[in-house]
Amino acid sequence: MNVTQESTGDLTAIIKLSLKEEDYKEKVDNQLKDYRKKANMPGFRQGKVPMGMIKKMYGNTVMVEEVNKLVSEGLNNYIVENKINVLGYPLPNEEKSKQINFDTQSDFDFYFDIAMSPEVDIELNDKISVPYYNIKIEKEMLDNAIKDVKVRFGEEEYPETAEEEHSLQGKFTQLDEEGNVIEGGVENTSFFNISDIKLKTIISKFTGKKIDDKIVFNPMKAFKDEHKVQHLLGLGHEENDAVNSDYEFTINKIILVKEAEINEDLFKKVYPNDDIKTEEEFTAKLKEELSKHYSRDTDRQFLADTINKLIDLADVSLPDEFLKRWLLESNQGKITQEQIDTQYDSYAKTMKWQIIESKIMETHGEKVKVEDEEVRDKVRSYFTQMGNMGAMGDQVEGIIDNVLANKEESQRIYNDILDEKYITLFKENIKFKEKEVDSKKFSEIVSNTK
Repeated sequence: MNVTQESTGDLTAIIKLSLKEEDYKEKVDNQLKDYRKKANMPGFRQGKVPMGMIKKMYGNTVMVEEVNKLVSEGLNNYIVENKINVLGYPLPNEEKSKQINFDTQSDFDFYFDIAMSPEVDIELNDKISVPYYNIKIEKEMLDNAIKDVKVRFGEEEYPETAEEEHSLQGKFTQLDEEGNVIEGGVENTSFFNISDIKLKTIISKFTGKKIDDKIVFNPMKAFKDEHKVQHLLGLGHEENDAVNSDYEFTINKIILVKEAEINEDLFKKVYPNDDIKTEEEFTAKLKEELSKHYSRDTDRQFLADTINKLIDLADVSLPDEFLKRWLLESNQGKITQEQIDTQYDSYAKTMKWQIIESKIMETHGEKVKVEDEEVRDKVRSYFTQMGNMGAMGDQVEGIIDNVLANKEESQRIYNDILDEKYITLFKENIKFKEKEVDSKKFSEIVSNTK
């Protein structure tokens, strides 16, 4: 077999594989001999069927199989031996490839288009500068956190009559346009604060009501928050019609939370492992917790900004037309050409980062390597945080096995650890300038990051 390569662009080429009959004849003959040994045909003893009949019955099929094997092996071996770093995988060249007739041909030519990964020159150093945002903990945020703590550790009372400051637990039942219960429609028991309703006219429907009273209303009009309504109704994101329906809400429980007082008793409940004596110390601890909470978000933004910066600096060129074709053929039936054209910039960015990532791995591979035990430790830490690690004992390892048996969940955890390693690596090797922003500004920055 003869294999040659012809360049068709800076990052594309055609590989031609030429097969002569002598390349595959021996393998075909040996395969047919095996068929003959095993063949059972009326009028012939096993192994004595004439070879001519065997060839007539199986010759073409065996030849096609052996030729395809040789082509696949030859293509892969050529790529490996010549150290070609391909993007995607080779695709048959439709222009040069001719219709093959295995009945009449004995020699064959096969053509494949390939794309090659571009050379990337990128090095992590302090010449690379990326912003690192610190979210300013404002008074309103701190006040909301304190109020949340007071509610969470407060005592519940159960009034007979609902007022605006109360919360309600009850059952939602979907109604049709005539106000009738939809058979097989949405039903869900949930909880909400009356004060979260945006329209006073709907709030008035609930005030003065008692246990077992029924109120008909439209949750979307009431709360004006699709995500919140989906949660209340137990809906998935795709169930848009059900989100906009009217519902009958039956009150099961009326709840008034008497907020906890700010004192040492509350400090011990919230932070049992800290010796907090004063309100100032308590507020400082809450502020520290808020900062830690937001640091996870700012770390993620730092990672995204650094990746975007590296992509810009590397200025990676891609064989776009080949990759569009490869995406279409490798996702047959799952994606259309129109979707590829619309989403290609996102695909291209991912591909560019993968190329840069492979370069980073050459010099920093050990620092971003994720071991299997690290993934298990990550799951194990969930139980430690919940404080019931000791009580569960040997059961924990079995639960970890079950969690990681879910490939999607296992991959998500792996990716989280990998992100953490890259954040650490970038902080250690590039220059980052800290910038303090408020939460609103940070949200705008996140929403504008592509």
